[in-house]
Amino acid sequence: LAPSPPLPLARTRHQPDLKTFDLEVLESAQPGEDLRCGLHSFVYHFGSEPVEFTWQGKGQSHSGVLRPGDSAYIAPMVVHQFSAGKVPTPTASKKRPNPNGRACGQGRRLFIVRIPGHLSGETLAEFGTFSHFGRERVGAETVRWYN
Repeated sequence: LAPSPPLPLARTRHQPDLKTFDLEVLESAQPGEDLRCGLHSFVYHFGSEPVEFTWQGKGQSHSGVLRPGDSAYIAPMVVHQFSAGKVPTPTASKKRPNPNGRACGQGRRLFIVRIPGHLSGETLAEFGTFSHFGRERVGAETVRWYN
């Protein structure tokens, strides 16, 4: 899994923590590296080849295929991977035209936009100081434990 050379993509001074990436999933990404981010991630597949997308949720592993023109949302702190392997190539009769037309990138190309939510950098820095044994309680407890 390797990003394209860094290019200044979409930015705004009103959202200084907004991040954008043009990510190319290489053939060697079998499986891809584990990724996790404290921001909301929106993925758009603008390439020409399908990408295997796996993520962890509710104690289980899930997977799907992102084809050209598909998009996905990844919640903050969800472990996920983009891989090149195990994706069946559709036959000529089932292959759909690329919805990106001439704007299509060659290969497995993903445009990723990461936007902060209520998990600010300060919140994540404080969370990082918590014991590893109690971190799962942070978002799960809804009852006041003190008087």
